[in-house]
This record gives sequence, structure tokens and C-alpha cells, in this order.
Amino acid sequence: MTGTDKTRSWLGLLAADASRAELHDHRAALLENADVEARRETETDGAHADVIKNHLEDRRQTARELAALNDLARRLATLRDTREVLHEVCVQARQLLGVDVAYIMLRHGEQDLRIETADGSMGSVLRGIVLGAEEGLGGLVLRHGRPLWSEDYLGDPRLRRGRPLETAATSEQLGGILGVPLQVRDEGLGVLLAAERRPRRFSEREVELLAGLAAHAAVALRNAELFEQHVAALAELRESNRSLQRTIAARQQANDLREDLWQLMIRGGDVPGIAEVLSRAVGLPVLILDAAGRPLTPEVPEAAELEALLGPQSPGEWFERRRSRTWSEGERHFAGTMVALPDGCAGCVLVAGAEPVEADAVRLLEIAAATVGMAVAGQRAVAEAELRARGEFVSALLAPDGGEVSVRRRARAAGIDLDALRTVVVLAPADGEERATTRLAARLAAELGGWSAEHGSGAVALLPRVDPQTVRDRVLVLGDGALPAAVGVAACDGGGPAGMREAHESARQTAALLQALARERDVALVEELGIYRSVFSRAGRHDIRAFVQATIGRLVEHDRAKQSDLTRTCEVFLGEAQHHARTCEALNIHANTLYHRLDRVTELLGEGWRGPERAWEIQLALRMRHLMAARNL
Repeated sequence: MTGTDKTRSWLGLLAADASRAELHDHRAALLENADVEARRETETDGAHADVIKNHLEDRRQTARELAALNDLARRLATLRDTREVLHEVCVQARQLLGVDVAYIMLRHGEQDLRIETADGSMGSVLRGIVLGAEEGLGGLVLRHGRPLWSEDYLGDPRLRRGRPLETAATSEQLGGILGVPLQVRDEGLGVLLAAERRPRRFSEREVELLAGLAAHAAVALRNAELFEQHVAALAELRESNRSLQRTIAARQQANDLREDLWQLMIRGGDVPGIAEVLSRAVGLPVLILDAAGRPLTPEVPEAAELEALLGPQSPGEWFERRRSRTWSEGERHFAGTMVALPDGCAGCVLVAGAEPVEADAVRLLEIAAATVGMAVAGQRAVAEAELRARGEFVSALLAPDGGEVSVRRRARAAGIDLDALRTVVVLAPADGEERATTRLAARLAAELGGWSAEHGSGAVALLPRVDPQTVRDRVLVLGDGALPAAVGVAACDGGGPAGMREAHESARQTAALLQALARERDVALVEELGIYRSVFSRAGRHDIRAFVQATIGRLVEHDRAKQSDLTRTCEVFLGEAQHHARTCEALNIHANTLYHRLDRVTELLGEGWRGPERAWEIQLALRMRHLMAARNL
């Protein structure tokens, strides 16, 4: 066999992708019966063939690895979920390098790393571990931005390991570890690590292979993150669009409600009309209450249910400082808003339904509540104008020089039928009860078909075709056990303005007597206080003054001259049955002061003033003095 034939034989075998065994057999055949020169040439050619075979196998392995990387890149490009990308990369890293464990650390905060996923681990101890800056092999890889490996991780003195990482590495029995950075351009996303459960040195080709995988993984990871951000942004955009559509629809609904309410008010609509318009807008029955919790709208099936929720509280107390509120009771859902005016709560608007009341519906309630406030304010303005007209009429009626023609003209202007009046009521308010007194007079007039007006510090009610006893009973019902004023009721049986003045004076004196008798929250007919009115008639007043002067005049004059308080001391002392301790407590004085004052009273009234008869006369004189001073009696 010539050299050329031999060479062609070696090349033919290599071209035919002969195995190493076939190359060995070919070498053995050539060496058989070969001389020294031929043997040397055969050995040289065989060595060259082995080198070429190694190169071919390396290239073939490289081609397989590149094909695997390309296939992996295509698969990773189809993944849109970050967790799927991480898992797939770990699985492929184990297969490409033939290692026991592969895991990925991602940047956590500015400097830390967190193990997000692992494949091949014996448990879950690796997942979730957070590494500090430069901690472990992963920390060094992230810092330097290049691949690093350790033949024996747990025994490598170069590495700094915290207790959690040390525990996890020991539990997983990690030996050789190779780590490569996950980078996109110059940004480090994390670290991909491949580990063996025994010491292992990683070749340059393995380092390059894992680095190639990490490059594809980093791009896929960034794409997945961008896709997730895109999906999240798209979802947010869709939600924003839906929210915008809801807002536009809600605003349109609110504008439509405002327009409907505006048209209603232009046509002279009232509170029940507002409730009807609002009910159509929200699709729920509506109940509107006034400041006292009384319905201002026709009854709806839910009225009793809604009123029961308020209980004894007024709308102002129920809402407190909140303009609107929603709440639930079992399977029933409610919403309400307060009707607010500058001077306080004027009522509330309530709805009830089987489903929770949405915020948009609550805003519609607030729009309607504002319209109710306008309606209430308008009604109050009209009522106040009428009240002023009636007040002017009452002032003219009670003026001593008011002519009958002028009074009747004012009565017609105020809408008052003077000839139909049968009862006059005077209300003298208790301390701080002026507004409540005016409201009571207005309610009394409204229920009995009469008229009311403010007069002086109190109020007057003029009632047609109603007898005084009926009026008295109605006052007690309206007061509900807590009248805000002393109320005098007098009959008026015609007589024109003069008869009205006389009836008013009788009612005024009755109210004043109630106050003087410490019954400032009571009601009485004129005849019920007849004995007092007789005593204080013009004919009897001179004798009463003389009696008072003779009995306690020296005490009164002493107090006036000395600015002392002997009259009051005497009154309290006798009222407390001459009990010293209770008198001191009532007057808030020391016992020595009381003894000193009583001695002075004895000097002025004489030694026997504490006896039963004298004490009774003194108490009667003190009471008469109070009654004489009460409202110019």
C-alpha cells in the first residue's frame, strides 16, 4: 500500500465518520508486517487522525449545543410569564451541563439577590433566600459582571456565606458551582448558577455554554417583564377607560338629574316631586324627612324600615358631622344624605334596597338633598315673609291707638279673617327657648287652621273656629310633656280689634302668672287662674301692696339701701322649714354668715317672725311680691 493510499484511507475513514474503534483497527492493520519506516509513518498519521477526530467531535458537540441554545431561545421567546421563563432556564441549564441543581437569583432591591426558582433541589430550602452584597458566589458574580466558579463551594475560603445560605448549601450538599451573570446590555438582572453535589471543575466550554444560555435567558426574562408590564399597563388602561366611561355616565346622570330638578323647581315643584324625580334616577324608593324626622314625602313601603333605623334620633344627630353615609342591616342596604342649610340640618334623604348603594347613587342623593335644601329655604323664606306680615298685623292690632279700618286692612294683607277668630294664645318662652316657642306657635296654627306671629319676646297664635279647651289640649299634645314656654289661652268672642286686644291681654296675664308661679313650661286657660287674676285685679292691687309693705317692707327697703340680701335669705330660710344647714347650702354661705343675717332680720321684723302665723304671713307676702313684679301685673 502506497503512502497516498494510506492517506486516502485515513481521510476516507474520517470522512465516513468512522468511530475511534474503526480508526484503531485501521491503525493495527497498517502496523501489521510494517517495517520501521512504515510503522513510524503510520503512528504519525494515526495521531493526526485522532486530532482531527477530536476536532470533529468538538465541532459536532458545539453544533449540538448551539442548536440546543437556538431551540431554547425559540422556546423562551414564546414565554410571556416570568415564572415560566425562570423555570425553563433552570431545566435547560441542568440538561446542558449535566449538573444536579440549577437555580436563579434575581436582584432584590439595590444590592441584594433573592433565589427565585430552583430545579433539582432536594427541598424548598433554597427558594426565597436573600443574599447581601458580595455574599456567596452569586454576589461576586453580580458585582464583577463575569462568570465565576468554585470547585468546592463549602470549602472555598474566598466566599463569604451568611447563615441562611450556609444552611441551604449544606442541606443541598452543594460541591462545585458555576455562576454566570444575567445581563441585558450593562444592566445586571441576576445570576444563573449550576451546581454539582460533589467537587467539580468546570471547563471553559461549559462556562461559555452556560453564559450563552444566560444571555438568552436574560433577554427572555426582560421580554417577559416587559410583556407583563405591557399587559398590566393595558389592563390598567382598560380599567381607566372603564372608570372613565363610568365617570362620564355618572356625570351625565348627575347632569340629567340636575336638569330635571331644575325644571321641576321652575314649575313650582315641591319636596314630594323631588323625591319622585330622584327615585326614577336611582331606581330605589326615596324617603325625605324634615329636621325632626317627620316624613315630607308620601309613604313608601320602606318608610317604616327607614324611620326605625333613625330611632329616637333626629337626622342631625344621626348624621352628626358626616354629610352622607351608607350602611347595611342583614340583607338590606341603605344610604342617606343630610339636607344641610347654613343654620344646621334641615332633614335627610334616604333610600333602601336589596343591593349595596353605590357611590354614584349617593352623589345623586347629595344633588337631590341640595335641591331639597333650596325648597326648604324657599318655604322658610315665604313663611318668614308671612310671619313678618302677621307680626306687623299683631303689632298694629295690639297697639292702643290702632284704628279698626287700618287693622282690618292689615289683616286682609296678612291673610287673616279677623271675624272668624275664637281663641288667642300667648306663648312666653322659658330661658333659651325662643326659637322652640316660635316653632310651637307655628305648628299650633298650622294644625288648627290659624295664624301665628312673633310678638315681643314670645309668640302669639290667632285661631279661628276653635274653642280654648280644644286649643289647650292640642298644646299639650304638641309639647309632648316638654313645653318650651308658659302658654296662656283666652277666648275671643268677636268685638273686633278691641275684643282681640282684651283677649290678648287676658292670655298674656295668664302666661305671666304661670311664670310667676314657677310654671314656666305649662299651659292654662284664663279661668283656670281666676283666683290669682281676681287677687291681682286693678281693684285689689292697692290692698296687696299695702299688705306686702307692712309685712316685709323693712326688709326690702334695707336691701335696697344697703345692697344686702336679707329678703332672699329670709325667703330661703322659711322655704327650707327654717333648717340652717339646708339654707346655707342653698345660699352657698357659711353658717356664721347665716346666723348674722338672721339676727339682722330679727332686728327688722321683730322677735316673733319665726312663729307659725308670722312665718306664713311673711311667705305669703314674699309670694305676692313676686307675682306683683311678674310682667307688670
